Amino acid sequence: MSEIPSESSAAVEPESGALPPMWPSRRQRELPDPVRTPHAGVFGYAVVVIGLAVAVWITAGRMLVGIDGDLVRWFAYSLGPVYALLNIFVARNIIITARRGYRLRPSALATLIISWVCGIGFGFLVPDITANGLVSMVSLSGGEIAQEIGIGVANPLATVSVGLLIFALALSGLSTRGPKPHLDEDDY
Repeated sequence: MSEIPSESSAAVEPESGALPPMWPSRRQRELPDPVRTPHAGVFGYAVVVIGLAVAVWITAGRMLVGIDGDLVRWFAYSLGPVYALLNIFVARNIIITARRGYRLRPSALATLIISWVCGIGFGFLVPDITANGLVSMVSLSGGEIAQEIGIGVANPLATVSVGLLIFALALSGLSTRGPKPHLDEDDY
């Protein structure tokens, strides 16, 4: 008779230093069970649509009122695609978070919405180079003073919009990991 140990005769020894699988780690014990909703990730698809609409607005929104200049082509190759890709990645993180059954962090949602508002404001205020000089949507109704104020506010709005979108990407990425575990005084 050969001496081949059967699986039922001896318990499997855990690797050195590892806990047996029946003893979950502290992090595993403290995380709540994920709850999946039937519409998990629908908001992520809405983020794609809204984000792409804001990217198109930033790039070519001025064309709706007849302002077509060189900046439309520049934004079509630079700011528009970057803004659209960042929104797609944020939406991807939101869909992953929902499918895993976790909630999106409120800070991620707030920074995303503020980024969209700043992007829409940038689309209204950015001037374009035309045959008549610099013209923006605001200058059509407000005149020269509104255009000068718009030029001064447009670049910071674009910077804040892209910066907040990067923060929304980071915060939504943290949301895919689930909620933070609760720490007691005993844990310190």
